[in-house]
Amino acid sequence: MNDTRFAHPVRGTVVGSVLAVALPWAVWSTTIAEQRGLLSWHVPQSLAFWIGLPAAFLVAAAVSGGRAALLDLMSRLLRWRVGWRPYAAAVALGVGLPLLAWLGVLVAGGRTATAPWGGLATALLVETVLFWLTEEALWRGFLLPRVELFLSPAAAGLAVGVLWGLWHLPLFAIAGSFQSGLPFAGFFVLTVATSVILSWLYRLGRGSVLVCALFHGVIDVMFVATGVLSASPSAFWAVVVLHVAVAAALWWRGALRPVTAAA
Repeated sequence: MNDTRFAHPVRGTVVGSVLAVALPWAVWSTTIAEQRGLLSWHVPQSLAFWIGLPAAFLVAAAVSGGRAALLDLMSRLLRWRVGWRPYAAAVALGVGLPLLAWLGVLVAGGRTATAPWGGLATALLVETVLFWLTEEALWRGFLLPRVELFLSPAAAGLAVGVLWGLWHLPLFAIAGSFQSGLPFAGFFVLTVATSVILSWLYRLGRGSVLVCALFHGVIDVMFVATGVLSASPSAFWAVVVLHVAVAAALWWRGALRPVTAAA
């Protein structure tokens, strides 16, 4: 392959996927073991994000394409001059999907809950930076463009979403985690659909990880602000259905086009 950024795409995909699962799971397993009386200590769970995921994508990039792959990943992380449309789409979807589900449940007479809206700007900044440097850097910045070498853009988004959904599995075994109160099957479907949506945003933003991180940050803050994921089963499944509908519409309309050569 002439493009040295992707000199060893299979190696990069395998190493990145294995490390992305193994390192965070090793951190989370200590909390699970402590809660079950098998350990008297645990590794701080935040290290699964701040250490585990960066180590995964940096090592994987190094072994898959060396300096060229690392520079390519850095360029995707720093790519912000992509016009206003990708950012507008990220914010509109990030706000609109949870809000529409919340309003829909209210109109149907279902139960919802809201959290205080104070401090949302700070929470959004923290969440966006977190996802920019960890999850989105790995799943969209590193893994997605390599999977797209073997699958169509839509199928690549789906494949990355399957791994991303399974990656959350240990969190369902940690008492007190956000995921522990949700049905795994629904969360898995939601994550896969979200991955397809993020693949479209990634393309719209010409390979910008920042655009994806903005959507991820906005929608997570909105989930907390509206309480729509955990308020009631009807609210949770309304979110799942809406995400699947948007992902299916993007796929059906052919919106998941290949990334341009410049990306």
